[in-house]
Amino acid sequence: MEPGKITFTVICNDDKYLNPIIDWYNKNYKTDFKIVKIIYDEVNFAEIEVSKYKSADLFALGYRFGVKEQGLREKGEIDW
Repeated sequence: MEPGKITFTVICNDDKYLNPIIDWYNKNYKTDFKIVKIIYDEVNFAEIEVSKYKSADLFALGYRFGVKEQGLREKGEIDW
């Protein structure tokens, strides 16, 4: 584990797509990612905080979220 809590920001269409990914990831990989703020604007962002993680978890969570959103785009459930 890496020491210390970090906060980072990601582009996020809506937290309703991000929350299930975070919940699943935390449960399966024993991390503690949580959304601390959503910034709704022309481009929406989620501010995420974590203290129990490895560097690979940051990439893996983003990858899972990206795959989920791409799947929703392909089904026409969200747009770009």
